[in-house]
Amino acid sequence: MTQITYPWTGLLATATQLGAFVWVEAEVSSILGSWVATQTDPSRKVELNASSARHRWHSELFFERLPVLAVVNPEDLVRPPNSEFQSFLGLVASSASVQDQLIAMRLVLLPYLLGVYQQEMLSLSEVADASALRTLTVVIANTETELAFSSVDLPVESESALQARLEQALHSSPGLLLGSLSDR
Repeated sequence: MTQITYPWTGLLATATQLGAFVWVEAEVSSILGSWVATQTDPSRKVELNASSARHRWHSELFFERLPVLAVVNPEDLVRPPNSEFQSFLGLVASSASVQDQLIAMRLVLLPYLLGVYQQEMLSLSEVADASALRTLTVVIANTETELAFSSVDLPVESESALQARLEQALHSSPGLLLGSLSDR
């Protein structure tokens, strides 16, 4: 007996991936928001708050791209990609000092997200996924701007122990992409 192939398999794969993006952007927003209260520098508080709001907006943009189907509730698609990536974000969130927070966000997490979003763009169809492509274009531009501009400079020293620990945790996880490009 032949297996039935549903025409929306690609749609569900893309929707599941976008659901993971909704989740991660909401988590990044929460992490940045939690760091606001720990800051003593008013300009740093404003910067973190603005960054938190921007990532919340990214989460909302991705959520708006989730399809409305009889077989799937959009809210059910919003979930962590895997427990290891969730643990990695827990390590990012536990960064206490301004220097550690900068290392976690600007040297590890944001460059990783930028790469994931750029890779995801390669897997999408210009016709079927046009709105997701537009959203990714906006999110990528915002992330590049966030990486380029900050009121606090990164330390001059080379790789820190925290950066190495975060990168090890990130590389130990399956990551944020849910399937290879050939799976779609």
